[in-house]
Amino acid sequence: MPRRKQYKISASQTAIYDAIVAELQQNPELTDYDMDTIEISVKKKITPRIQDIDSAIANLKRYIAINMEHIQTINGEMIVTKKDIALMLKISRPTLDKWIRDEFITPVQSSVLSDTKIYPPDQILEQLQNKKNKK
Repeated sequence: MPRRKQYKISASQTAIYDAIVAELQQNPELTDYDMDTIEISVKKKITPRIQDIDSAIANLKRYIAINMEHIQTINGEMIVTKKDIALMLKISRPTLDKWIRDEFITPVQSSVLSDTKIYPPDQILEQLQNKKNKK
């Protein structure tokens, strides 16, 4: 993954330079630092995306078609953990955690097991297809 673009300017070029220096000089750890070298940097925002959403959807559909009877069900609710859904999608757990953090996938609170988040394959498939259609 390429690095994010970064824009830098010298703080001395800003109208608030004196206030920045005054604030930093109050910190005793910075007494030996050169305040003329203060820079302000801003990194370009990255829009999160799924690199190969078609592959993830195909993997999940294939898994559901072949292994539906092996998915643990309690009182009609499919109990699928993070580990299970990562296996079904053929992605790593860190990738799954990133997708959850970026809200591509949203877990559901189990109605059968208290304090347990589950990942029903049919709902995950729907979420991924909705994300694909929004592109």
